[in-house]
Amino acid sequence: MTGSLYWLLFDAGNSALKWVLMTLDGRVGPAHGSMRNGHAGDMQAALTAEWRERVGVPVQAAFGCGVAAPALMRAVEQASQQVFALPVHWFETQLRFEHDGVLLHNGYRDATQLGVDRWHALLAARAAYPDRALVVVAAGTATTVDGVTAAGAFIGGVIAPGVRLMLESLARGTANLPYANGRMAGFPLGTDDAIFTGVLGCQLGLIERFVRLFRAEHGDPLVVLSGGHAVQLAPYIGAGTTLPAVAREENLVLRGVFLRARALTAAADDGDGP
Repeated sequence: MTGSLYWLLFDAGNSALKWVLMTLDGRVGPAHGSMRNGHAGDMQAALTAEWRERVGVPVQAAFGCGVAAPALMRAVEQASQQVFALPVHWFETQLRFEHDGVLLHNGYRDATQLGVDRWHALLAARAAYPDRALVVVAAGTATTVDGVTAAGAFIGGVIAPGVRLMLESLARGTANLPYANGRMAGFPLGTDDAIFTGVLGCQLGLIERFVRLFRAEHGDPLVVLSGGHAVQLAPYIGAGTTLPAVAREENLVLRGVFLRARALTAAADDGDGP
């Protein structure tokens, strides 16, 4: 495959839209961006202007996955049509993925209930660390902690409010507590530090408990940490805790979308359909 053509890939998340240009052979292209979710019309106009200014290469196809509001996903589609005359192929969660040495089984009772962002993050983590038992932590608007066995079986996971949502809930739900801008401390001596330490402690406790349960049944996992709040959690995972060392990974969802796009294209080339 040539590097002269590009795919436009999307991760339409709860809080923001991420996009990247990638060559068909997997190299990151000359442009990428992130935009906070807002009014659909404003996002469409902003994306249209940004792509017309920044994307000066041939785009062959557009692929994405999304958990954003339907109106925001339609705004992405409309901007793609305006600028590139391309529809967006939105991927859904699968029961099973197998392509190019990457194998993942979805163990959810109802496979369609698994968030499409979680599924694609798991695909990318599996591709990055094949044949390893994994606990994949996505620290975003929500914090998700998911387990994958060394054989490639997704065995389930947990969902909790993320760091920002926890901080906001205390500020909104109490009369005297602020939106904390504190730091982690062993024994906090101020309100901001007490809140921040409590919130991070909740996140770390959730991860540690999941790892402990996973380890008892499936062996010692590699913890793969990603998401916007990963930088806040990373210093405390593996240092002075029961957790193993952590591997930091960026843009797992977009990388999972690329794997799906490559598999879809290969199937079409082989005449097997999508």
